[in-house]
Amino acid sequence: MFACLLIFVFITLPLSASAYSGPEDPEAVQAAEAALKRLGPGRGAVRISGSSIGIIGIKAIGYSSSVVELNKELAELGAERVGTEVKVSLSGDVLFDFDRWEIKKEAEEILRRLARGIRELGWRHVLIEGHTDSKGPEAYNLRLSERRAEAVKQWFIEEGGLADLEFETKGYGESRPVAPNKNPDGSDNPEGRAKNRRVEIRISR
Repeated sequence: MFACLLIFVFITLPLSASAYSGPEDPEAVQAAEAALKRLGPGRGAVRISGSSIGIIGIKAIGYSSSVVELNKELAELGAERVGTEVKVSLSGDVLFDFDRWEIKKEAEEILRRLARGIRELGWRHVLIEGHTDSKGPEAYNLRLSERRAEAVKQWFIEEGGLADLEFETKGYGESRPVAPNKNPDGSDNPEGRAKNRRVEIRISR
C-alpha cells in the first residue's frame, strides 16, 4: 500500500591508527554519535518512516514504524484497498441494537481504532454508507440506513477527533446486498441478512 523507504546515511569518520572494521566498529559508532551531537537539536535530523532502513556508521538507531503499524491496524479492522480508496465494512449488528441507530457503547473502541487509522492515513474525504437487509418495508429500511450512516459520521466528528475532515453520508437501505437475504427455496437466510446489515466507510484523498 505504501512504498518502502530506503535511506542510506554516510558519515565521514576521522582516521585513526586502528583499522576500521565496519559499521559496528566501536570507534566508528562513537565518532558518528559525536558528529550528530555537534549538529545540535533539530539540525541535520530527518524524521524517518518506513519498513526498510539501512544505516552505515551508526549503531542501534531507532526509527518510526508508523506505516507498518497503520497497515496492521487497518487490516485488523478488515480494511481493503479498492482503487484509489481504502474501504472498511463494519457489521451493523456490532454497531447498533436491533432496529436502532444509536452507536452501542461496546462498539466505540472499534470506531476509536478506525478514527486513529483514518487520522494517520492523512486522507481528507470520508464517505459513510448505510445498508440494511430486506426485512421490513423498503422505505423504512432506506431511512434506517441513512440514520445509521449519519450516526457514525457524528461519532467520528464528536468523539473521534475528525471534525476537520470532509464527510459525506449515503443510505442505500436494502438495495445493495452483498449476500442473499433468502435461500434458493425461499426460506429465510439469517447469515446472509446479517452480512447485509452493515456500514461501509470509504476513505479517499
